[in-house]
Amino acid sequence: MKYMTFNSSCSYAGLANLLSFYGIDTEDRKIALEMGLPFLFNYEDGSYFSGPMLQGEKWFNLYLKTIGYAMMEKEVNKKQICVYLRNLQYAMLGIYVSGRNKHAVIYTGMKDGKFRMLNNKWEQADEPDTLLLSEEELLQRVDETVMVAVLNKAICETVRTESLMKHSISVLQMLTKEIADFCSQEKSTKDIRLSMNTLFRAILLDGITMLDLIGETQISQKLKIVQDQFMNAVKKNKPLQLNQYLDITLLNSAITEYINLIRAHA
Repeated sequence: MKYMTFNSSCSYAGLANLLSFYGIDTEDRKIALEMGLPFLFNYEDGSYFSGPMLQGEKWFNLYLKTIGYAMMEKEVNKKQICVYLRNLQYAMLGIYVSGRNKHAVIYTGMKDGKFRMLNNKWEQADEPDTLLLSEEELLQRVDETVMVAVLNKAICETVRTESLMKHSISVLQMLTKEIADFCSQEKSTKDIRLSMNTLFRAILLDGITMLDLIGETQISQKLKIVQDQFMNAVKKNKPLQLNQYLDITLLNSAITEYINLIRAHA
C-alpha cells in the first residue's frame, strides 16, 4: 500500500498504487519530482491549477511514458459504471469517500459480490485502507459521469517538458495580473470564497506544497505569510478589498522568484 506523503496527493498515491500491481515500486512524491510537477502551472475553464491538482491522463503520462506505460481515461455514465468496472482488472476513479469529500481510489476487482477499492490516504489517517462497496453503495458515491483511468503498456520515450514550463511562466504572469485586479476591487464574501479555489489555490496552497517538496523554503515562507493574511481576511466573512489585507508586494516578489525558478529548470 502506497500512502499520501504530501497535501492533496490522493491521485498521485493512487497512481503509485496502480503501478504496484504492474510490478513498479514508486510513490507519490517520486512521481511528482520525476515529472517536474513543482514547475508546472495551468489555466483551464476559468481556474488556475498547480501541483496535485494537475492530474489525469495528460499530466500522469509525463511520468508514465518514461517507464513504458500510458494512462487512458474514459468518461462513463453512472448507469454503466458497475458493468464497466466489472470488465476491468484495475482502474482509478474518483468517489465520495466521506460526505462530499471526493478523492481517487483504485478499483482492484470484486470480493463477495462487492467492489473492492483501495483507499489512497495518509498512512495515519483514521480511514480503512480498503473499501468494499455494494453496487448501491458505489452508485451513491459517484457523480453522474465518472472518469475511469486504466494503464496500458507503451513504448518508453523521453518526455520533454520545456514547453510546458514556458507555458507555466505565462500562466503565473497572468495569475499575477488577475490577483492584482481582483484585490484592487471590493469583492463580496461569496466571490472571495470562490476565489480561494479558482484564483488563489494554485499559488497559496498547492504552490506552497510543491515548493516545500523541493526544499525552496525561502519562496515558500513568503507565500505562507500571504496565505495567513488571506485566510484571516476570509474569516472576516464580509465584503473586502483584499489589497488592504494582503501584502501584494510580497506576493509578487514570491511569484517572480517562482518564475525564475521555473526558468532555471526549463
